Amino acid sequence: MLRRLEAVQFVGDVGSGRTRPIIVAGEDDDENVIEVVVKFSSSCEMGTSSLAVEVIAACLAGTLGLPIPEPFIVVIPDDWRGCLPDDVRGRFSEFDNLAFGSKLLWPQWPAWAVTNHLTPSMVQTAAEVLAFDGFIENMDRRDGNPNCLVSGEQIRIFDHELAFPRGLLGPKPWAVGGLQPFTEPGHHIFRRELLAKGIDFAAIREKWANLLDDDIDAYGAAVPGAWRDDGFLADILTKIRQVRDNIGGCMTELDRILR
Repeated sequence: MLRRLEAVQFVGDVGSGRTRPIIVAGEDDDENVIEVVVKFSSSCEMGTSSLAVEVIAACLAGTLGLPIPEPFIVVIPDDWRGCLPDDVRGRFSEFDNLAFGSKLLWPQWPAWAVTNHLTPSMVQTAAEVLAFDGFIENMDRRDGNPNCLVSGEQIRIFDHELAFPRGLLGPKPWAVGGLQPFTEPGHHIFRRELLAKGIDFAAIREKWANLLDDDIDAYGAAVPGAWRDDGFLADILTKIRQVRDNIGGCMTELDRILR
């Protein structure tokens, strides 16, 4: 479900971010060159599992019609590392022969800031993003680390490797209090802006309720073999199905935190 690019040129360092991503020019099968922001498994908290989460989240976001930069699987040729500056080459393992990439939009699309405000035409999209983060338990779109770019009235969201947390106790998104963390000041960039706004909750519910098992299975199948842990992937796909099957409770909780 994700296109593949082959890395052909190091463009620059992003200069920030927990995983210290870089900007790379990649070439697709038709020899089109696309600049992408690339993260490597050796810089991620859970290694290749973090990149597997990125793939699944990108596929799910695409099905839901959420605004994400186009995602890619980036192939790293063995001899390509020689073009990297020493300080960049030293960050990544020699076994990083695949990476996860997102189409470069910055600097034309700056990061969302606390001074930004939602216009009426942005409210529904922002509500769907908040629902997405809440339902996949992504706590990593907050003030100071928005993981969201903006251009005029358009937004693009990225960086979902911390979604679908493993081994954590607590209420599920469909349980009373399941989305309570998002009510804390600054814990989600859009929650404050969405309070008491005219949101089409039925549209959000319908998109999640209409997720098909075959589509959800395809999200797991999109993960490259080198990043696959079948038990880990099965747990994540089960979580997506559980949200779909309990969407009524999820929507009740979403409505509660946006009153």
